[in-house]
Amino acid sequence: MTSNDRRQETRLPKNFRVELREFRFPLARQPKHEVCCADISAGGMSVECGRKFQEGDKLQVKIYIPSLNKFHPGFFKVFESDAGQYLQAIAEVVRVQDIMPLTRYKHGIRFLDVDYDDLQALRSFIGKSV
Repeated sequence: MTSNDRRQETRLPKNFRVELREFRFPLARQPKHEVCCADISAGGMSVECGRKFQEGDKLQVKIYIPSLNKFHPGFFKVFESDAGQYLQAIAEVVRVQDIMPLTRYKHGIRFLDVDYDDLQALRSFIGKSV
């Protein structure tokens, strides 16, 4: 880890499908932005998006991770289908970078609130994948 790198979790370079919504009520009325993450860790992820969020914006994120449930505690999770497995969290935008001004932006997103079992499953998944 370099002195400029504040990350404390291992990053996994994976392109998982992600749905982003600004965390404002009514949540169902907020537009959904479908993107792919560039990398993910138990602490957050990096995504590119056509919408420019601002640092400090709160988001609801849903990350579709095939086989995630296999890393969950519990016997029956092993037998579930890979289809539709996702991790859902409340997150905060911590960095914004213009990639193509007015059309493409890279966002650093930090997870604020994630279900404990989902977080442990994500850590195990990343640990087995790196």
